[in-house]
Amino acid sequence: MSLDPYKVLGVDKSAGPEDVKKAYRKLAVQYHPDKNPGDKKAEEKFKELSEAYDILSDPAKKSAYDTMGSETFYRQGTDGRGYTAPDLDATVLNFKDILRNFGVALDFGFANEDGGGGGDFDFMGKQRPRGRSFRGEPPPRPLKGQDLEYHIRLSLRDAALGTKVTVSVDVPVACPKCGGSGVVTSGSGLRSCPDCGGERQVTRPQELSAKIPAGAVDGQRHRLAGKGGPGEHGGPAGDLFLVVRVDHDPDFRRVKNDLFTEKRISLYTAVLGGQAEVKSLTGRSSIKVPPGTQNGGRVRLKGKGVSPAGGKEGDLIVTFKVMLPVMLTDEARDLFARLSELAPVEGLDSGD
Repeated sequence: MSLDPYKVLGVDKSAGPEDVKKAYRKLAVQYHPDKNPGDKKAEEKFKELSEAYDILSDPAKKSAYDTMGSETFYRQGTDGRGYTAPDLDATVLNFKDILRNFGVALDFGFANEDGGGGGDFDFMGKQRPRGRSFRGEPPPRPLKGQDLEYHIRLSLRDAALGTKVTVSVDVPVACPKCGGSGVVTSGSGLRSCPDCGGERQVTRPQELSAKIPAGAVDGQRHRLAGKGGPGEHGGPAGDLFLVVRVDHDPDFRRVKNDLFTEKRISLYTAVLGGQAEVKSLTGRSSIKVPPGTQNGGRVRLKGKGVSPAGGKEGDLIVTFKVMLPVMLTDEARDLFARLSELAPVEGLDSGD
């Protein structure tokens, strides 16, 4: 069944995020199940309030609802699969986060002013036994921390051959002041933690090292397990993903595991043949120029491309660019004219 979130929360369509949060907090306090034990109507009202808040507090969902209208939004949602309302236990936990930012106690352990943990409190501020939560159910299940991304820039050479990188990343950690609760106690009662501002987390720079295996490509992600955001309710930390960005290289162009490069040779080397040196990933390589090499001709150096760990090695493909003399003396011009008679170019006609 669809509902009108604006009507449920009593706000209009111009309401901003703070107006929505304020309206939700006021009504959710009134209808919260802890305050109305056994009252099914209050519990149902709390579900509607949480559903309305879930829609209006998310910019994407709010925009979709405003654009589609109630029926279409509930049928299609933001991904074409329809809207799914949050379950009751999840909304209770979500509401705790909102109240915590206002310095209100609700079913979680508060830290003392010195950062030590306090007791668990119910909705009315009375202490309840540890290890139990909403309506006597087991504590919330552990949740994995947030996964993070960090972009690293590599040269084509380092990406192809593999390298070790050291990065300094700002990683969220549980606030040491409040123990991750978001609030502290003082002589006047509860207040928002001064260090994290009630957010429960603070960022700290961490220097991390990682080995990037040979053959990395642009956009590839490398996982550092447990280096992301802290978990909740005793859950494991999230992961940090290093996203590779490969810089443009002036000498090589990579296609899969093959490398392409150009080598300029003189007209005389192209005609008579000879030796030339080309750059490779590991230094310089000598190549043979066959007699009669055409401009744009290619040679392939096996195994001189990218050799990814556990993958098929690529080749280095060299394209010849024949350079012509531009400053000719009369004598040189006469020699070229004589040469054109002695060694005419085959396969040409007036239409070429």
